[in-house]
Amino acid sequence: MPLARIQFRPGINRESTSFANEQGWFDSDLIRFRKGHPEKIGGWSSISGDSVLGTVRSLKTWVTLDALKLMGAGTNLKFYIEQGTTFNDITPIRSTATLGTNPFTTGSAGSGEITVVAAGHGAGEGDYVTFTGATTVDGLTTSDLNKEQAITQVVSANSYVVDTGGSASSGSTAGGGTAVIANYQISVGASGQVANGPGFGAGFFGGPTLTYSMTTLNGAINASVTSIILTSASDFEVAASTTGAAVAVVDTTIAVANSSGFPSKGTVKINSENIIYRTNSGTVLGDITRAADGTTAAIHGSGDAVTFVGLIQINDELIQYTGKSVQTLNAGVVRGARGTTAASHSDTDDVREANSFFGFGDTVADFLTENIARLWSQDNFGEDLIFNVRNADIYYWEASLGLTSRATALSTRSGASDAPTVCRQVVVSDTDRHVIALGCNALGATAQDLLLVRWSDQENSVDWTPTATNTSGSLRLSSGSEIITAVETRQQILIWTDVSLYSMRYVGPPFTFSITLLASNTSIIAPNAVVAIGDRVYWMDTENFFMYGGQIQEIPCTVLRYVFDDINLDQKAQFFAGSNRMFDEVFWFYCSSDSATIDRYAKYNYADNTWDIGSLSRTAWVDFGIHSKPRGAETDSSSSTTIYDHETGTTANGVAMAPFIESSVFSIGDGEQFTFISRIIPDLDISSSDADTSVNYIIKARNYPGDTLTTVSTSAVTSTTQQSFVRSRSRSAVIRVESSASDIAWTLGDVRLDVRPDGSS
Repeated sequence: MPLARIQFRPGINRESTSFANEQGWFDSDLIRFRKGHPEKIGGWSSISGDSVLGTVRSLKTWVTLDALKLMGAGTNLKFYIEQGTTFNDITPIRSTATLGTNPFTTGSAGSGEITVVAAGHGAGEGDYVTFTGATTVDGLTTSDLNKEQAITQVVSANSYVVDTGGSASSGSTAGGGTAVIANYQISVGASGQVANGPGFGAGFFGGPTLTYSMTTLNGAINASVTSIILTSASDFEVAASTTGAAVAVVDTTIAVANSSGFPSKGTVKINSENIIYRTNSGTVLGDITRAADGTTAAIHGSGDAVTFVGLIQINDELIQYTGKSVQTLNAGVVRGARGTTAASHSDTDDVREANSFFGFGDTVADFLTENIARLWSQDNFGEDLIFNVRNADIYYWEASLGLTSRATALSTRSGASDAPTVCRQVVVSDTDRHVIALGCNALGATAQDLLLVRWSDQENSVDWTPTATNTSGSLRLSSGSEIITAVETRQQILIWTDVSLYSMRYVGPPFTFSITLLASNTSIIAPNAVVAIGDRVYWMDTENFFMYGGQIQEIPCTVLRYVFDDINLDQKAQFFAGSNRMFDEVFWFYCSSDSATIDRYAKYNYADNTWDIGSLSRTAWVDFGIHSKPRGAETDSSSSTTIYDHETGTTANGVAMAPFIESSVFSIGDGEQFTFISRIIPDLDISSSDADTSVNYIIKARNYPGDTLTTVSTSAVTSTTQQSFVRSRSRSAVIRVESSASDIAWTLGDVRLDVRPDGSS
């Protein structure tokens, strides 16, 4: 019989059944299509023996005036500048405090733990603090103490625990001296997204803020007990004041005589109404929710009593209180508060202060700030770097100060005028040199406006006050409820809200920028799920993939069902796009439905209009240009991240890769008769230093569409193989090509088979 040449269509197609996609490719991993033919992708290798702390969500490369090649890397724990494979920690300092005399108390003998007394520290579990000036205490040396420490437990608003790594001699000993200085880095963020959103099921009741007090029960209680005895109640707030003015039913702030004794957020009771507040200026409780906890909004007079309503959590139950005596909460106790169920609790069960936990009535902005994966944006202002934590402050790193210098808040730099202190994203408009803050606080305000766009004066990153002689200004988008993300192209900046797409262009004085609505009823799945290549922009929404190059177009996608039928949208904040211009590729990394971390990708070749799929864990990416290879970040189970150069070598950082491509089911004829396959003529370009290194051709077979495909033949093919003899008898078959050797690269041509009819039964 003559050889049958099977020319499979380029690209993976999962939009129909395998049988319906006859003469197409159906599955793949770690391959690409180039000029219509599948090949193994390049390998990757670590750029450094060092790893960075946390999960990297942002990478950016640039060159300084001194020709230094730099890379900014933002993780959920730190921010780094990499140069020459060295990662320099430039995480900004949030605050600096001089601690009181002998602020350290050692734990047990042999332990390196110390409890630190630091009034109003504002730190949370996992945050980093660096001590200087400490003296030896209880066998812990100055080297143990005077270094960066990770906070392992927040005891209260005025104390926390760190593990120095040393060994105390006796334990329970105070010391440290009189000159201890604590430098607190900006608070750490989450590595992933809280899946359930605000409310029950999201960590503790909605998820705690970064600081909260904690103790234990001193004695078991049943579901009806209204006197709660704690091991210590000293850090659990009790406060009272009076209204400073009358309160109307519609008021959104409450003036009080003095609220300095109240925590930064929580609940108060005025007469019979409970009111949740989220800001406390000392005399005004703001950002309030009226009629909380099932109460009714009412009018209150000037001088009416304002009582703080404390909230604690024991296991799954929330309990309210208004008063305490020594270590007992014994006034205004309400069991099973805020929809929880009163229950029995055991002696020594944990008791957490829950006044500032996120729950019913909390704002979306609060939730987004503290409960999704920490994301960064970064851009260059000349050779310097401007970056921000999503929904937080903007920071500036000055290259001339050296690689070890820390970034500082933009609003604190010399000459700063009305610089935003909270925003979604920061972008530098390259052609006209304006710093642009998206979803930021307005001029003279502190509250974040999620649709506001502000920009600095031209060539001046710190002047944000509009005057007749500068170009700073602002515009507010009109469509949607929040800005999701923005990306800069050669001609414009594209801005996505939750329901629309805008174009922002520099037009010069007096307006500086114009913003045009390009499309409604469109959005983007995640802030980093977009990439620009020249004037073309590619992005992913919750149902499809799109391209903009003057007009919005759906990208024809042959793996659409595969992606969106098995995707974890609860973790969409992690999803991101990247490009590999070496091979005309755009890809999206995402979480499959049963994964809370990124484990898959879908890749689009925009030159050939083909798609492929695979499994790979990456959290951030930057294309080649400054460096000769693209770079990607991977986080391991210990929350350490390695940065790789991609498209280098043939291994996964020294470990053999396992690429494969598998065809759809094909039949010779209409499938009525059995077909006998006896020989494969490989069309395969193999690159390897070992002539014996092989690629496997695998034939899987079945007789009916409902049957399971069964491997019936495996044939190892080397660079010198002319033909391979096999034995396969079936009505339909699948060809799979795979490799597992380290030193190999390959490109697959057409498949030729020696086949003949072999009866109908």
